[in-house]
Amino acid sequence: MRRMKKGTKWLLPVLALLLILAGCQTVGGLDVNKALLGDLDVKSMESSTTLSLKAVPADGISAEDLEMIELINSFSVNIAHVKLQDNGNVSAAGSVTYKQATVPFNLSMDQEAVVFNAEGAKQPFYFPLESYEDSLGVEGLDESKLQDISKLVTQFVVKNLPNPAAISATSVSETVYGQQLNLTKLHTEITGDELPALVKSFLKSVSKDTEGFTALIGGLYDYLYPILTAAGADEELDMLGLGDIPLEDKEGVVTVAHDAAKLAVDALLLVYDKQLESLYETTPEMATVLGKDTKLKVDLFVDSGFHIRKQNIDLTVALPASEDLPLKSISVQSQSQTWNVNGAVTADLISKDGALDLSNTELTPGETLRNFEPGSTVYNVLKDDMKITAKTLMITPDDDYYYPVVIGGTTWIPLRYVAEDLDAEVTWDGANKSITVTDDVYGDAVVFKIGSDQALVGGKTVKLPLPVFVDEYGDANVPLRVLAEGLHAKVEKDEDGYIWIERP
Repeated sequence: MRRMKKGTKWLLPVLALLLILAGCQTVGGLDVNKALLGDLDVKSMESSTTLSLKAVPADGISAEDLEMIELINSFSVNIAHVKLQDNGNVSAAGSVTYKQATVPFNLSMDQEAVVFNAEGAKQPFYFPLESYEDSLGVEGLDESKLQDISKLVTQFVVKNLPNPAAISATSVSETVYGQQLNLTKLHTEITGDELPALVKSFLKSVSKDTEGFTALIGGLYDYLYPILTAAGADEELDMLGLGDIPLEDKEGVVTVAHDAAKLAVDALLLVYDKQLESLYETTPEMATVLGKDTKLKVDLFVDSGFHIRKQNIDLTVALPASEDLPLKSISVQSQSQTWNVNGAVTADLISKDGALDLSNTELTPGETLRNFEPGSTVYNVLKDDMKITAKTLMITPDDDYYYPVVIGGTTWIPLRYVAEDLDAEVTWDGANKSITVTDDVYGDAVVFKIGSDQALVGGKTVKLPLPVFVDEYGDANVPLRVLAEGLHAKVEKDEDGYIWIERP
């Protein structure tokens, strides 16, 4: 399943299906645009969401790949309770299920940090948002306008996307968080073979929507102008063809930007059909991804205030036969409900006291495991299933990184390179001319002494073929096998002379 990464490219075009629903106009008396835009004005709410995956294996795959697919199908997320406070604070409590094991977790976010905790963790983890924003080095950024831009973009997209072929609206009675509500159910289904035509219709609508397009660019100008001013963007504007227009001339900048963007859209429309035909010819696999077996099903349940109170989403992506991807299809199912809309909500923030700052820490596999209780579900998943401690090193016969030297049938290598690549800690005792290598995962120590033909491995004395020596580059050289096995790794040499060091 290491080949899975290559195959994910087939998923990308189909994710655009998720946007198509946003173009629905009035259906069965329901103004879908208002329903989809209604939640943009929600300041506070509570909600829950479940998410699961289903991968269908291809024919004739290996037992290893089938095992990995079964693991994928065992994965699910249940976010039992999300709280969005009107000041932007958010908290979530839920659980992740994997291989019939369930791990409860909590998460919270405020203006200062994202804090995360899970069952089995010795302390919470947090990522400071202030330090992240400072590291971006963006001046003039007005976060208060970000929501306005998001709303403007959504309105523009909603206005211009077309209706899919299968769409309906009916009145229903549904239970939301224990309360029986009269709602309007919007149902739609979209298949992959509909997508190219829907995208083309969207582009045509965008090209004709001069007012909306101009308003969108104007909003982006208001948001980006302080940033561009602080950054001194004259050179960038020259490259964009705006060099003759002062940056403070909003009308001029917006007009030129709109005309350029419209020209690009119109040019794309002129070649759209030919480019699509060429895509299918050069990448015939796309006919499967953008085929009838790729399907998005959505049910939205909307109240009288045009707020979405429940939604069920089922996305299935058909995948082409490939050695790189042992799947016929993969599906994502999601169910959610929302209550207490714009009501009094207080997020449950997690204290950062004693939490591990992930922005200042690069954790080794051993350090990661030591942050969880041994035997806990997370610990076992990280070590046994995800195998985060597994390492493989390769040394070629003429390796110019490890510089192996064979003396009397024994391979010697510079200690530091192999030790650090196995995540071990290396310390030097100048007084005794000794080097201590501490294993990252188990904490065992291997001690070598310059000029000595003895080493301590896990507290036991081991006789070396020759004394430890320092090479012309100032690196201490030790027997490879003694070092690697002291760090719980195995050493093997293949018929081509390549040396493989593997730690489970």
